[in-house]
Amino acid sequence: MTYHAYPHMFSSYTIKGLTFKNRVFASPITTNRIVDHGYPTPEGIDAFETKARGGFAQVTLTESFVDNEYAARHEHGLNVHEKNMTTYHMESIMTLTEGIKAHGAVASIQLNHIGAINHPDTIINHNNPIGPSAFVREDGIQVDEMTEEMMEHVADNYAETSWNCKALGFNMVMLHGGHGWLLSQFLSPRMNHRTDEYGGSMENRARFPIMVCKKIRELCGDDFLIEYRVSGSERMEGGMTLDDCIEFCRIIQDYVDMIHVTSGIYHSHVETKAFSSMFDEHGCNLDLAAAVKAAVRVPVVAVGGFNDPQQVEDAIASGKCDFVALGRQQFADPEFCNKALTGRADQIAPCLRCSCFNPLASNPGERPIPELWHCAVNPWASRELRWRQAPLPKGKRKVVVVGGGVSGMYAALTAAERGHDVTLFEKEDRLGGQLWFTDVDTHKESLKRYRDSLIARCEYVGVNIMLNTCVTPELMKTMNPDAVICAVGANPFAPPIKGIEKATHAVEIYKDLSRLGKKAVLIGGGAIGCETGFFFAEQCGSQVHILEMRDDVCKDSNDSQRRALIPRMKKIGMTWDCSVSVTEITDKGVIFIDKDGIEQFAEADSVIYACGSRSNDDAVNSLKGIIPWFIVTGDAQKARTVKQATYEGFCAAMDIL
Repeated sequence: MTYHAYPHMFSSYTIKGLTFKNRVFASPITTNRIVDHGYPTPEGIDAFETKARGGFAQVTLTESFVDNEYAARHEHGLNVHEKNMTTYHMESIMTLTEGIKAHGAVASIQLNHIGAINHPDTIINHNNPIGPSAFVREDGIQVDEMTEEMMEHVADNYAETSWNCKALGFNMVMLHGGHGWLLSQFLSPRMNHRTDEYGGSMENRARFPIMVCKKIRELCGDDFLIEYRVSGSERMEGGMTLDDCIEFCRIIQDYVDMIHVTSGIYHSHVETKAFSSMFDEHGCNLDLAAAVKAAVRVPVVAVGGFNDPQQVEDAIASGKCDFVALGRQQFADPEFCNKALTGRADQIAPCLRCSCFNPLASNPGERPIPELWHCAVNPWASRELRWRQAPLPKGKRKVVVVGGGVSGMYAALTAAERGHDVTLFEKEDRLGGQLWFTDVDTHKESLKRYRDSLIARCEYVGVNIMLNTCVTPELMKTMNPDAVICAVGANPFAPPIKGIEKATHAVEIYKDLSRLGKKAVLIGGGAIGCETGFFFAEQCGSQVHILEMRDDVCKDSNDSQRRALIPRMKKIGMTWDCSVSVTEITDKGVIFIDKDGIEQFAEADSVIYACGSRSNDDAVNSLKGIIPWFIVTGDAQKARTVKQATYEGFCAAMDIL
């Protein structure tokens, strides 16, 4: 495949003399270690330059704030609003913009003010938060209504900050007018209850955003582009609707150069598709963008769950948008554009939408969640600079990888990329390990494409793949490799329950869905149990009841995944009992002790279990001690997640010098 398969995606577009080399933007998205006290770190400069090097037409820095008198300054935002920046501060930002533009990308930065959502503890003078209308929030914080003087002050800050950005080398700014922040608060019926000329009709509610845009234009000139981000719908009761958005966009188009259509609000980001989940369609905001595009004359950008070049091509070819912005996908594979351009689309690692995007605590005093800080499918993400500085191999080594699951494949392709002679052994007749079930589970199509991309990458870098081969000590001795990476995976754990032989492991059901009865009891309500149970209920029509020993279901999933999955489980009719102890499986169902210590019976014509896995220790131990350099990775070390399997396989290969 050549890039001619995506002619619309790779067509250029010029606005006021500024040319975008293709139609794919790297949208602003939070990551870690990119900012220190308002200036970009070396890691941050490298991370954003990596995206530009990967072929994106525009790279937009994550949100930065326009003042700290009434607006929080998040630690991941650049300080571009202060008038008296230090020389080092300015030079570091200019190094960043230079790095983006060196690869033909347009350098942009998102500017924001979060308004009524702010917290006094994050405001420099501990002022009350401000918004279009005064009210007391659920947390007891008083929000003050903005006076016209405040509006002028904040609008001036937007303009001054934009001027600083222009001076520091940015080609344009994105104004964040969506996701429930200050500019959108003026538009939303949920937040704007004013009765003066800034409330009521859309013409009135648009006055403050227009004020901001006009001041930026007056100070920065017509050659400095303004991209306006808007929620096409807030997707919640009483919120801004698509009709509201279209009316606003018809007004604001006279003051901006492009309109970027997202949806929802940040604090209900999963429920309102501000950040889509694996259960949402790809391009989940494209219908909103199409409606806006039909109503305006300026270019329109669509964002929301795109992770495949064909999705981008189809969206633009259909005329529903002019550009597509990729969020989390830019972490999953910053080479997205270059791979599509050079006929390697099958090697693109697709974003799994598992919520790496927000490593920061959402409220003051909350602890960050470290496991969300990195991408599941790209171990380089947010670590680019460190791994780029890793020692190079001292020579070409003979490397054997045992096991063709995720960890084994990532280890093999990484070792081959570093110049080693790699042989990958897999005992089954195909690669992918436990991910074979993704051929059936439609919710896992991105995970299936990740599996397939690893296979394509292994073949591309010349890994010698040996299927249907069980590695024995004798074979290992015969090969005499310099290093062995053992990624033999894990086996499903069958709990010691009386009658367990009458039950079937959840993943085994995928081999023959007709084995699933109308009433199914699923023992184990972790991530695997809940996700497989939801598929069985939605796609097979089974009445699924979960029995979970812990006090809640889906506890080992991250917050965003739970918020996406549990409402869907309820809607489809799934039920569950928690804090239970299963005592016996019979021909007619399951006997268990409920949380009150009372024996109960759950009728079922199918009993399924998903109680975790145990590492394949026997296979590991049989190969230990034969070759000194022996590394165990992934589930073979401890049964965990795709993210951990990927990273450990990568690290194991990087350590072979």
